[in-house]
Amino acid sequence: MKKTRIFSIILAVLMALSCLVISVAADEGIAKADNVVFVADAGDDNNAGTAEAPVKTLQKAVEKLQTNGGVAVIMGQVTISALKDETGAQIGNSVMPPHNGVITVTSFYDGVDYRTKFYGGEATPARIILDNGTVCSFALQGDYVFDYVDIAVNTNKKNCIIAAYYNDVTFGANVNTVFEDHAGNAWYEGNFACDEYPSVDPRTYPPILLSGMNIEDVQGVGNMVEAYTVTEPFTVNVAGGAWQSVRIGDRDCPFRNTVDTTATMNLSGGVYTQWTGKFENSNTNLCVMGIYQVCTTEKAVINVNITGGTYHGEIGGFGTYGSASFGDAIEDGVVNINIEGGDFRRYYPQDNLGPLVVPTQYFPFMAANLMFGEKACVNVKVDTSKITVESFTPYMTILDTDEMLPVYVDITEKSDFLVVDEYIPAWDIKYAGVPAGEKPAETEPPATTEAPKTTEAPKTEAPKTDAPATDAPATDAPKTDAPATQAPTTSAPAEESNPALIIVLCVAAAVVVAVVVVIIIKKKKN
Repeated sequence: MKKTRIFSIILAVLMALSCLVISVAADEGIAKADNVVFVADAGDDNNAGTAEAPVKTLQKAVEKLQTNGGVAVIMGQVTISALKDETGAQIGNSVMPPHNGVITVTSFYDGVDYRTKFYGGEATPARIILDNGTVCSFALQGDYVFDYVDIAVNTNKKNCIIAAYYNDVTFGANVNTVFEDHAGNAWYEGNFACDEYPSVDPRTYPPILLSGMNIEDVQGVGNMVEAYTVTEPFTVNVAGGAWQSVRIGDRDCPFRNTVDTTATMNLSGGVYTQWTGKFENSNTNLCVMGIYQVCTTEKAVINVNITGGTYHGEIGGFGTYGSASFGDAIEDGVVNINIEGGDFRRYYPQDNLGPLVVPTQYFPFMAANLMFGEKACVNVKVDTSKITVESFTPYMTILDTDEMLPVYVDITEKSDFLVVDEYIPAWDIKYAGVPAGEKPAETEPPATTEAPKTTEAPKTEAPKTDAPATDAPATDAPKTDAPATQAPTTSAPAEESNPALIIVLCVAAAVVVAVVVVIIIKKKKN
């Protein structure tokens, strides 16, 4: 009897320990890594980069992780400022050194959450502080993952920009955008859905995320001496934070660069604030922009995959207008806009529009000598069962392009809060995979002995549509299938394995052994 009690106690302890380990595993943030450097403004770049002796700048941390990547732990305030000359005048961007591997930037490392700690007498807990003026504050020249980190925007209310330089960059679900100064004083606590704006538009407060490049100095030249062609596929993932705008492309580069590969932007969370008020104006700062101020080749496939998040403005395909001094704007690629989730809002009553999906903002020769090639098109796919629309005008509109650019629309089912512009040809619209105006094939229900003989099998009818009749001449209708160049949806990269999982498995195994031993002892006793 005593042995049975002992093993019962052991079993209970092991089960409690298992629950404790599982809880710790869920809350430990980024797991312990071989290569790690700690960073804080109160540190020194001559330090070793340990928790006891952090370096001062993120640039130095990246240098130390340059060979194989690793983890940069933001353990205090880490300020990212534009470059300045000896007089304090702003002269350029804060550019991170190039590196190999992936660098994870976090404030929650190996079970320690530095977002709740104050280092070196600093007035706020650990965070990255974007403290720039009018140029890019943060240029990334390598692959990064940001998670469990606060990004603070200081009070200058300028366009803080993060440029990924065509690398793979992820902003995880635990990224938080903070509007406070170095002393922790909040300077903006409203929301971005206001009808009247103060002297500085609050929609421009959050940072801009570019997949590409930004000017490297105030004059817009930097070290760029010729146009650049992107040939390696790249992916940008965003699951958290507040953003003025996210864009695949450049901003204010002197040359018009070209994308000659597959580019993917996965948006599964976060808040996106920018809308223009008038989609065809000269301001291309849309909430989400598929292609922005760059050219595409016929091999270019641009995937914009939206599965979550809150969007206060337009979702765009081609947006080519920009201040490039050299190079015409030539677009010959495919833009796939896949909307399978998200909350779409627009509270600006002056334009009497709800949220918009804008295939292209500009027509040929309207700006920057824009020309579309034969392969250029936009595919828009919307799952109406997974999105919500809340706005001054309570519906989302998929706009036409005046037949300047083929637009193919695929919708799961017709919905009152989703409108397709009447100028998009009916044969280019599908509802649940069936072209508008065409009746889907009728399917007989499975036979059942319980159904009364008088009951007729229900017939499947095509959804009603206001689209024109489909008896248009066959020579006028393009193919109903999306172009063959469409690429499959690219999912966000899998998270790194957690070493605590191994501990959990070991504990579970011990629990199983203990149970077996107890059973054997009971059987022997009986």
